[in-house]
Amino acid sequence: MDVTLLTPQRPVVVIGAAFGDVMLEVNALPRSGDDISALPLGQQIGGCAFNVARALNRLGIAPVNGIPAGNGSWGKQVTAAMEKENLPVLLRHPTHDNGWCLALVEESKERTFITIEGCEQHWSDALLAQIPVPDNALIYVSGYELVSPESAPLRNWLLAQSADKTLFADFGPRLRDIDPDFIEKLLAKKPLLTVNRDELAQLNPQGGKQSEIQTDDAQAFADSYGLPLIARFDKEGAVVCQPGQQPVRIPAYKVPVADTIAAGDSHCAGVLAGLACGQPLTDAVRTGNAVAAIVVSRPGSDGAPTRSELSEFLHHHL
Repeated sequence: MDVTLLTPQRPVVVIGAAFGDVMLEVNALPRSGDDISALPLGQQIGGCAFNVARALNRLGIAPVNGIPAGNGSWGKQVTAAMEKENLPVLLRHPTHDNGWCLALVEESKERTFITIEGCEQHWSDALLAQIPVPDNALIYVSGYELVSPESAPLRNWLLAQSADKTLFADFGPRLRDIDPDFIEKLLAKKPLLTVNRDELAQLNPQGGKQSEIQTDDAQAFADSYGLPLIARFDKEGAVVCQPGQQPVRIPAYKVPVADTIAAGDSHCAGVLAGLACGQPLTDAVRTGNAVAAIVVSRPGSDGAPTRSELSEFLHHHL
């Protein structure tokens, strides 16, 4: 697959957060009362939506940037980061700065976030009205922005989207905090869902824990709600579940792992890029696997490849 030959056919709208990431390396997470040492890994702008938008833009898919820049010091850094990535700033939040998080990276390369929330949780009809939504658009949204009471305008905005739009939902670790009534209403719109093994277990609380059993759970969920679902199993790859079809396992690419920061976000970006260019869902997930593999092989959240780098990676992993 020569991704350099792929041409965008559908617009992509990215809604959500840009965050400040302050990263530390630790041997292990501290217990209550501990006093541990850490190594600084630097500071950069991340956040799920920004990671997705940045990766899409580098892959030649210029998204509609529905990410607010705040009105404080982090907002200035977010604005600079967006401008560096050629992402026009469409939304200026009038009352809040961007949030930031402390990212703790353990020896296992697993990461844990401690988050200070910001403008990404404070939506309004006036702010959302500034986002152009083209016909037939793919609309990405992260579960992080679907939790707080101040996010009600965003939840209503998503539910109001017309049938020609495809909602692409990455609920993430905040799945358990999202109003179940809203989730049911969102699922009724037949979005494309992407979940990891833990989130899949939350969607299927009576399901199994082994990946083979979870594949059955994922397909049963897709069949039950009549929607496509991507289940991500880390180094075991991903499984594509479409209603009424057999699940398709897409193997992961084997790479040395620097850390797993932005792994899920970059996978979303790769899938969205593939879908925007007309790839079938299974091929788009292969693209997502490749983008995620490149990102986890580089430290931090800023490892998204260009289209030529992705093409070279795929050439070497045939």
